[in-house]
Amino acid sequence: MTTTTEIKAIPQRKDIEEKYVWNLTDIYPDDKAWEEDYRKAQEMIEQARQFAGRLAKSPKIMYTCLHTRSELSRKLHNLYHYAHLNRDIDTRKSGYQAMNERAAMLGSQASAAFAFVEPELLKLDDARLLEMAAQFEKTDEYDFYIRELIRSKEHIRSEEVEELLAMSSQIARGPNLIFTMLDDADLKYGIVKDERGNEVELTKQRFLKFLESSDRRVRRDANEVFYSAYKNHINTTAASLTVSVNADVFYCRARKFESCLHAALDGDNIPLSVYHSLLDTTEGMLSGLHAYIALRKRILELDEITPYDMHCPLFPEKDYEISYDDAVRQVLEAVKPLGNNYCQALQHAFESRWVDAFETEGKGSGAYSFGNYSVHPYVLMNYNDTVDNMLTLAHEMGHAMHSHLTSLAQPYPKSHYSIFVAEVASTLNEGLLLQLLLDRAKDKAERLYLLNRQIDNTVGTFFHQVMYARFELDIHEHVEKGDALSPDLMNRIWTELIQEYFGPVMTLDDYAKYKWARIPHFYNAFYVYQYATSYAASHAILGKFIGGETGIIEKYLELLSSGGKDHPIELLKTCGVDMTAPGPVEATIESFAEQVAEMDRLSQS
Repeated sequence: MTTTTEIKAIPQRKDIEEKYVWNLTDIYPDDKAWEEDYRKAQEMIEQARQFAGRLAKSPKIMYTCLHTRSELSRKLHNLYHYAHLNRDIDTRKSGYQAMNERAAMLGSQASAAFAFVEPELLKLDDARLLEMAAQFEKTDEYDFYIRELIRSKEHIRSEEVEELLAMSSQIARGPNLIFTMLDDADLKYGIVKDERGNEVELTKQRFLKFLESSDRRVRRDANEVFYSAYKNHINTTAASLTVSVNADVFYCRARKFESCLHAALDGDNIPLSVYHSLLDTTEGMLSGLHAYIALRKRILELDEITPYDMHCPLFPEKDYEISYDDAVRQVLEAVKPLGNNYCQALQHAFESRWVDAFETEGKGSGAYSFGNYSVHPYVLMNYNDTVDNMLTLAHEMGHAMHSHLTSLAQPYPKSHYSIFVAEVASTLNEGLLLQLLLDRAKDKAERLYLLNRQIDNTVGTFFHQVMYARFELDIHEHVEKGDALSPDLMNRIWTELIQEYFGPVMTLDDYAKYKWARIPHFYNAFYVYQYATSYAASHAILGKFIGGETGIIEKYLELLSSGGKDHPIELLKTCGVDMTAPGPVEATIESFAEQVAEMDRLSQS
């Protein structure tokens, strides 16, 4: 039985060993050094005016302007990174919140100052622009940028409009900032009694662990306490998400895109058909997911199954806890198929305090990887000794290694890879770890337990994300048609999607309709679908590793080292995966259905 009796008070940061916390002095030794670099960035912004109106005069002037802007971007990234990470160590400290906002505002000023660049470059005809770029001091830095500029020129406005759009970006950050402060700093979730009747203060991380409890009363109570907080603030969260969608519509129309979806996908040159095919293919193949809901209900021996019954292990006798140090060791072992260089770099990351491992009071929730071209990536965890957290660690370190390998191989202008590719690097690591655990299963019970985790991983990383993607498309299309969003409308859309995706066996509790209100990814429009497409792509690549395809290690490391030197659809073809075809998505869903069928057989044998 999963218990939570050992966690009554949230740890303080001073109680965590140094080796488990970030070393942010790699970015700046102290706040004073940050202030000095802030002033240097301000001075670099002032340099923009010396290039305005002169870019067509010579390749040298054009290159120097682009290089100056890149170096400024790199410095701004360091400023924002340092402030953001320090803020996430303790979101209650206003000092780093202020520094974070100052860095963001400076970024907005920089964008406005250099807003003339694209409109001025596009005054040149395509042939002349390419000819000048071929004479740059370094021809392999901005070649892809120039080609992309030409491709997207119909969506780049005049210098004056571009400057206004850049200046407005600070305002557009408002909804996300408001939600983040509400969600991470201000929301309180109340008290839940654990399996032994001990009162425990609920947090996001503890909520996940409570949902894994074998005691249904604990799951139900945690669900009610947790989502009551969002129900009580539903008007605020609905308003913030509505304004975020309105901002998406504004920028879409300002840049003359057909839709918000078109605007979001155009930056990576992703065909709209990829998004629609993902949704339509998945929604046409939901029988395996419906079968899994019915299987869960049977194994758990429930009269009715609800959303809060979807996280507890079906075979709790194998619900073991894994310490952080054990998780590190197993992740390192799992990625051995990726080669010695990858494994050595990952070991160095763990030993060099790239990871902030544990939950502490006031710390930002969840997990993420934050790349930094100038030093190294940083990974935030709130590790709580579960298999899911070990998988999350593998996931985030996949991102970190992607950033690290890209920084080693690519110039800064080509170091910003697409999320469409990034999630392949993370989910492949999860797949390797699960495969290692399954291969080492000692008996039927352990295989069932791990098969359960593999299936749940697909539910969370694939099916949930496709459902979220449909929700995003629906709410954006409502606003694009001139309809207004409201809490009731978003609740209704969400409820209908749960019923469609999880099928008639699922019984919705009174709080299921509020889950959309707690998802931060919705403030980054049309982001989540890439989890699903990447999961399908990584599933295909994992199959190549398992099948022993010749040269797949070299091809995969080439993919991770490619950064943003080409469109993500083309980069994935390096590993023989074509995401413009439905095959990878269909294969992922079919594999999931086979796993569900295997669990059904094993559980009855």
